[in-house]
Amino acid sequence: MIIAGREINGGRISFGILVLVIFVTLALSVFTVKEYERDVVTRLGKFSRVAEPGLNFKIPFIESAYTYRTDILSFTTDKAVNTYTIDNQEVDVIFTVFYRVPTKNVQFIYTNAQDYKERLFNIALDRLKSEMGKVSVAHVAEKRGALRDSIKAVLANDAQTLGVEVTDFQLTNIDYTKAYRAEVEKAAAARQVVATREHEKDQEIQVAERVRVQAKGVADATLMKAEADAKAIQLRGEAEAAAIRAQAEALKQNTGLVELRKAEKWNGALPQQMLSGIVPFMNFNAPALAPAAK
Repeated sequence: MIIAGREINGGRISFGILVLVIFVTLALSVFTVKEYERDVVTRLGKFSRVAEPGLNFKIPFIESAYTYRTDILSFTTDKAVNTYTIDNQEVDVIFTVFYRVPTKNVQFIYTNAQDYKERLFNIALDRLKSEMGKVSVAHVAEKRGALRDSIKAVLANDAQTLGVEVTDFQLTNIDYTKAYRAEVEKAAAARQVVATREHEKDQEIQVAERVRVQAKGVADATLMKAEADAKAIQLRGEAEAAAIRAQAEALKQNTGLVELRKAEKWNGALPQQMLSGIVPFMNFNAPALAPAAK
């Protein structure tokens, strides 16, 4: 009975081991590939096939699967990259590269460029330094967009040798040396002083122009008044002269006009004192006034 019990227990253990082996074998045989992934399946270390998204199978202990993501990935420099511009000025740059592994290139990358990430970084670093060396430090900020695009274009072309597609390149940060920043701040301060002086000069010119306009207005008004006064005097003189000429003409034509004017102005009172032989009376024998011309 004891022997039979041992045989039963041994059978149960063997069955359990068999179930465990079958379970492990199935677990190692089945794998899932996500939509944005591709798995390279190797058999005894050699490329066998590329597994598409979904449920896939492999031979345990003989075949292995290596996952490659095919969506857009990126990497950013851990610390600033020191480089030089064409005028030998130092700049520290942090950059970001966006890339993807095309599904059609998965086999090529596994076979030829398994270290594509490190190689892509080194290419980006070299192309960055090359393109930065073509511009002066004073124009880096001004040409940042053009510089970024040129690096992206060169990098995208050269990354094809790795089977990788570069989708974008960004100059995340550009930092200048302390000495250069000090010079820039000094130049900015000098420009501000010049701008302030120019503004003050413009203000002075505007004030002088207003004063000139006001003075000209006063002078014009004075001149106009003087001309008006002169014209009034002229017209008054001409009027008085015309009146005198008219009176003279009237006296010439009417010799009794003087006596008439005397009669018009006499109030009928006789003088209080009279000199001998002089009688201050009007001459009534003066010729009659000629009728006024109509």
